[in-house]
Amino acid sequence: MSGMDVRFAAKSEQQMLDKRYAEARADIERNRLIENGQSGALLFAAMAYGDALEQNTLFRTASHLAKLFCIAAVFIIPNLLVIHVLL
Repeated sequence: MSGMDVRFAAKSEQQMLDKRYAEARADIERNRLIENGQSGALLFAAMAYGDALEQNTLFRTASHLAKLFCIAAVFIIPNLLVIHVLL
């Protein structure tokens, strides 16, 4: 290979790397924007949930029962699993 061929290969490789870097950078930026949008949506959902609890007593009761069910499941399911595995 001559010096010109080496320079041409290096330049084409550098262009390929620059293109790859730009694509990766754009993908990272896109993911950052998506995550920012998700955090904003989470805040909105929490605010809407709080407003719904204040306005609807049926929803408040259902939410409380769901919490109690989850707490009971956390205490009961591991015990059932131990009983099933050991017996």
